[in-house]
Amino acid sequence: MMTTTHRGSSVMAPTLSVVVPVFDVEPYISSCLESLLDQRLEDVEIVVVDDGSTDASLLIAERWAHQDSRIRVLEQPHAGLSAARNTGVRAARGRYLAFCDSDDVVSDTGYASLVRSLETTGSDIASGDVRRLDSSGVRPHAEYQDVFALDRRRTHIRRHTALVRDRMVWNKVFRRSFWDARDLVFTLPEYEDAPVMMRAHIEASSVDVLSEVVYFWRVRGHGAPSITQRRDEPANIAACMRMVLDTFEVIATLAPELVPPYVDDMCRGNVRQALRALHLHDDATLSDALSPARSFVRSVPDDVLHALPRTDRQLMELLGRGDLAQIRQLVEEPF
Repeated sequence: MMTTTHRGSSVMAPTLSVVVPVFDVEPYISSCLESLLDQRLEDVEIVVVDDGSTDASLLIAERWAHQDSRIRVLEQPHAGLSAARNTGVRAARGRYLAFCDSDDVVSDTGYASLVRSLETTGSDIASGDVRRLDSSGVRPHAEYQDVFALDRRRTHIRRHTALVRDRMVWNKVFRRSFWDARDLVFTLPEYEDAPVMMRAHIEASSVDVLSEVVYFWRVRGHGAPSITQRRDEPANIAACMRMVLDTFEVIATLAPELVPPYVDDMCRGNVRQALRALHLHDDATLSDALSPARSFVRSVPDDVLHALPRTDRQLMELLGRGDLAQIRQLVEEPF
């Protein structure tokens, strides 16, 4: 049974709703909520969805809600990140919609800049630059550097194809009417962002790209490691490869002209990283985990695979044949 702590109800819809899924983030949730309350955008509601936390995360969120009426706290039995986000969307009342992971931080001008851009241009999505955050400070996120190098108003993924790498939900603000009209929903249990974000990018009338850093993506130093910090575990590899395949199917169906840049990014990135884990596990352990990756490679047109750099092309051909022993000889060990 879902329960709700609801304070500060208002007749008027807020400008922006921020959905914050929460599960066992006790060391970080206060920093996250503080950054959201410090936004320079007026009229924000923060919809916290506790997904069955076993630590003090829920108590901390409720304490913040009692101190500030802009926060609402919902509870549900543990069902995963996709379900928690979908719950938050259903409860959100804002004209614009954003998502923030509960161990991360949003810059104080981030949402104001993204919303202002949408109100100026009429675009459906505004997306901003990201930094990685850890105990030593902040650093650029390498894959995003050319994506957000320049401001681009009313652009589109078909024109700015580097946006195939902009697959995360949390550096964006969406026009709520667009989100609802496209019936966007999260489905995958892990790595859930990419298929939804690629569909959103493709189906948007236009997208605003901001060079401003709007979001700080945390590398956890305490508590349970995040999913990206468990990338070499077989179950995690399987989930990631399922995302690779599902996202490919979205792109191949809706915008086949984007298949080459997407395949290039995945084959040199996520898939190659998964293959490096062969140095950590035996073939039997990883064979099932890599099954979606084999399906992905076998679905890629030959001319796209042939355009890859030589080593990556060889690796993908070997993966398509299931020759893990040969792959192990070619791929570098994980660092």
